[in-house]
Amino acid sequence: MLAKVLRVLEYEKMKEQLYEHVSSSLGRVKIKELTPSTDKDEISIWLEQTYEATKVLRLKGQIPLGGIFDIRASVKRAEIGASLNAAELLEIASTSYGARRLKKFIEEMIEDEVELPLLGGIVRVIIPLTDMEREIKQCISDNGEVLDSASAQLRGFRQQIRSLESGIRSKLESITRSQSSQKMLSDAIVTIRNDRFVVPVKQEYRGSFGGIVHDQSASGATLFIEPQAVVTMNNQLRAAKMSEAKEIERILHELTGKVAEFVAELLVNVDALGELDFIFTKARYSQKIKAVQPKLNDRFSISLFKARHPLIPTDEVVPIDVDLGQSYSSLIITGPNTGGKPSH
Repeated sequence: MLAKVLRVLEYEKMKEQLYEHVSSSLGRVKIKELTPSTDKDEISIWLEQTYEATKVLRLKGQIPLGGIFDIRASVKRAEIGASLNAAELLEIASTSYGARRLKKFIEEMIEDEVELPLLGGIVRVIIPLTDMEREIKQCISDNGEVLDSASAQLRGFRQQIRSLESGIRSKLESITRSQSSQKMLSDAIVTIRNDRFVVPVKQEYRGSFGGIVHDQSASGATLFIEPQAVVTMNNQLRAAKMSEAKEIERILHELTGKVAEFVAELLVNVDALGELDFIFTKARYSQKIKAVQPKLNDRFSISLFKARHPLIPTDEVVPIDVDLGQSYSSLIITGPNTGGKPSH
């Protein structure tokens, strides 16, 4: 019965309007799960939360809700021992910072004697995880790359890689510039095939050029060859890159272990962030439609003054007064053709 009523009332269309004001996927989940309540106490809390949020928006204009993500799946994977990638760890650090920043924002308003008892209660449960957040940010850049500074070993491997790449390029560029080689090359460039530095050699010079063929052009006229002079250096480069990858894997695993130490705290913080995003979504929506906080009663009566349908454009809607449960016990809503059609 409730599903049919909600469908007739176009409840989902009304919820769609909320999505326009949400800040994160956490808030979107809350909107999706939203269903009407008949519990007066619960409704009173919801209304008061929205009222407090509109007060914050009125005084501050906006709140710091950026940079938060639904990290629950990543956190639970860390809990069971899986290794998270750099992007996942960065989202966890960003969300942790977002929670800490929002907690401070609300608490500073309360310190300035703004009455926010319900919002204050929500941010009170947020647990700052500054050390974990800092460790991740020290190892991973804002672009999701593991930094050289993440470990002395990683810095060493990358210095070796840069040195080898420079040496290989220098060697190959000297080949591409030599008079004897230029006639054998399709182009005087250094490129990469199969993670090896190569030069493009004309097919007819394959025998005289020497080296290892790694690829060929679509026409077959050009072969991408690794000259014998750089094979050893390319092997050393490959080994250095493998060492780099192994060290990155170790760093990510270690950072994942740090996350796993704070699974409970992170999940509490995420839940609080989702609740706050949802509350402020409703507050922004209420501001848009110029809504007011209703007074609740136990008399099963409804009194609406200048009520406007939220799905009708504001420049078209006609406000109406509705009073039920006192002088009137029922309301019949009719369409434009209720009076019937004239006969001919």
